[in-house]
Amino acid sequence: MNNIDKLQQLIGYNFKDVSILKNALTHSSFANENNLNSYERLEFLGDAIIEMVVSEYIYENLNVDAGNCSRLRASLVSTSNLYDISMKLNLPTFAYLGNSMTTLSKKNTADLFESLVAAVYLDGGMDVAKSVINKFLIIDNKNIQNHILECVDNKSRLQEILQKNGETFRYELLNSQGLDHEKTFEVGLYVNGNLVSRGTGLSIQKAEDKSAENYLKRLK
Repeated sequence: MNNIDKLQQLIGYNFKDVSILKNALTHSSFANENNLNSYERLEFLGDAIIEMVVSEYIYENLNVDAGNCSRLRASLVSTSNLYDISMKLNLPTFAYLGNSMTTLSKKNTADLFESLVAAVYLDGGMDVAKSVINKFLIIDNKNIQNHILECVDNKSRLQEILQKNGETFRYELLNSQGLDHEKTFEVGLYVNGNLVSRGTGLSIQKAEDKSAENYLKRLK
């Protein structure tokens, strides 16, 4: 089995036009030496496709506000995350590199997954491209929740939990002290009318987030 066949088996899709897949794996160093097109235009297209599919998934499946939607999407489509996916697929081993290239940068490695998605889209259509993105980037709810933990603020995470449970909640300023330019605020979190946690911070918003964080730790 050659490299192209191995990669198609890995992603679960067989190309009708294998030349598109080869183009998606062609680094500019190889392209320049052999008068070919590199994957850069495909990477541009793949970036847009991935962002659209991820945005649609977040919008349809997660109850988070616009700011946290943006942070979650940024986490999922980040160079770091796409690099990890490319490495799990061993994409650098399938890439065509010029004689002057021995290794790919982290950015170039991440680009390979974007160009691969674009190649799948051009050869098989959006449904197939979505299936590849779902399989390797979105994966499952656990993977999404891990990204939420990294980028969504504590208040939003707690709000989603409490609303699912049908519980009422509010934040209340309990105390503030210090000079105007360096005040410290203490906020209480009330769930179903009961004070369940406190948080302090240099702004009311930070104190609210800290009180939410403290209560989330108790819920674990």
